[in-house]
Amino acid sequence: MTLAGLVVPFILQQSIYPFFRFGMFAEPVKRAIQMERFNLYGIQNGKLKHDVHLQAGINKSNIDYLLRNYYYRNEAQLFLQKIQLTLSPTQPFDSLIITRYFADDSTVVARFPQSE
Repeated sequence: MTLAGLVVPFILQQSIYPFFRFGMFAEPVKRAIQMERFNLYGIQNGKLKHDVHLQAGINKSNIDYLLRNYYYRNEAQLFLQKIQLTLSPTQPFDSLIITRYFADDSTVVARFPQSE
């Protein structure tokens, strides 16, 4: 009975597709690598600051999620306005910038306040 349970599925099988997924014909496991990155920068006294998210009290993984989320909802400008409100008024940034890096391309997504 046990032998029949092991052999019958191979007899009733209509194609050889499962053999390509398992065993010696298996394809190597591939990981999807996220090639797209977003960064938040601030300009303060003419210098580019990379640690704006730390001054806003947001850790790196959360800021990555928020930047991607607001970018795809076309609300990057709104996000920068919210970040500006959370930053300390004693050390204001002249402007905040979101950049998007994808492969060899880098683009400024949003800037607050918007330049003329």
